[in-house]
Amino acid sequence: MRIPRSLAFFALFATALPAIAASYPEVHWISSTQVEPWRELPLAEAGAISGTLLQLDPKTTYQQIDGFGGCFNDLGWQALLALDEAGQQAALKELFDPSGANFTLMRMPIGANDFSLRWYSLDERPGDYRMQHFSIDRDRDDLIPYIKAAMKYQPGLGIWGVPWSPPEWMKTNDHYKGGAMKQDPRTLAAYALYFEKYVQAYRAEGIKLYAIMPQNEPLFNDNIYPQCRWTGEQLDLFLRDYLIPQLHKDDVKVQVWLGTIPSSKISEFVDPVLGDPATNPGITGVGFQYGGQETMLETHQKYPGKKMAQTETECYNGDNTWAQAMTTFQRIIDDTNHFANSYFYWNTILNESGRSSWNWRQNSLLTVDRKSDVVTCNPEFYAMKHFSATVLPGARRIGVSGSPFKGTVAFLNPNGSKVVVFENDLNQRVSTEIDAGGRVLLIYVPAMSMNTITIGAK
Repeated sequence: MRIPRSLAFFALFATALPAIAASYPEVHWISSTQVEPWRELPLAEAGAISGTLLQLDPKTTYQQIDGFGGCFNDLGWQALLALDEAGQQAALKELFDPSGANFTLMRMPIGANDFSLRWYSLDERPGDYRMQHFSIDRDRDDLIPYIKAAMKYQPGLGIWGVPWSPPEWMKTNDHYKGGAMKQDPRTLAAYALYFEKYVQAYRAEGIKLYAIMPQNEPLFNDNIYPQCRWTGEQLDLFLRDYLIPQLHKDDVKVQVWLGTIPSSKISEFVDPVLGDPATNPGITGVGFQYGGQETMLETHQKYPGKKMAQTETECYNGDNTWAQAMTTFQRIIDDTNHFANSYFYWNTILNESGRSSWNWRQNSLLTVDRKSDVVTCNPEFYAMKHFSATVLPGARRIGVSGSPFKGTVAFLNPNGSKVVVFENDLNQRVSTEIDAGGRVLLIYVPAMSMNTITIGAK
């Protein structure tokens, strides 16, 4: 496999820091520009503070960070299979190994989604209310091999699942595309059992399935791929009277989240579920798609005990531009500042077409060119890696002040290291000082760049 410069399988351009007292913590600054992604830049001792001093406040703590990742889709595995074994392993290592992007959490579809190979569910026998024909055999072709290949580099990889559509016989239009969920008690009870069997089947495969969500984007049912419409009140009924009781009855311990929510109105889905005192205790958190993240802060303020995940960033159109990556990077900063505990990109790997089975073209973190066997790390890969490779599971968001940049967020890792992530979205270099554990360092931040500074243990 020929490896282009755009692939991040290269050594860091390390620059030695000035000699300093041994009592000071190590400081590392990684910066990414369109021309030079993921480059270690030098820091210099500041002679004097010029007026802007970026300071971290580890005594002011906010939410815990659970992890970062993307989504397992059929077409991602198919793209990988176009490579030889060495190429496959190199790409997976870049995404999941602690020496790479260190993805520790991932999303997966329950049945078909818009980047599956075809329509399908886990029980396609009409009227099988007892789920006697439930099967994950279809997933053994693509999803399960993909997940297990990633687990070689991240053995404790956590997975959560969500359906784009229930089995078509459970829908008002008897098709995966469009329609809504039937609301009769027998169908809802069968669907609760469907989720339970899904959890049990995946755990039997040795896969760490930690959470389920009832519906991907329940607001929509008018596109070309599998979808299903629910109202907030219908989701509340299903969760309260069917799914949560079914799991409790059979002692199946899995987190149940409300998601994935694309609505900017808290009244549409969040309030009907979390505002129900009977449902609220059984819900771990809320997963928001892009557009829905506008209600993250409001959700935290109204329901402070609930976790939140950004479950999908903007998908874009397959162009994979630096400007799109800068927007995604800013979104991660904003959403973690608004109490997101975890963050998920959409398509992790696609081939050079970027197209779904329904001709739906979107961005991806890695692109596999099937003709040349070249794997390219796209710009949004670096937007994610700036967080996932440095902000460890269990980190806490902490206070930060004095930043000259519009987007800045800081964290305290479980190992004691502090991380500050910021974006310079200006077309000019910006200088600032940073308080790095008792000494002031001067940095010259490149134009249109993503940046991470780690202070202390790596």
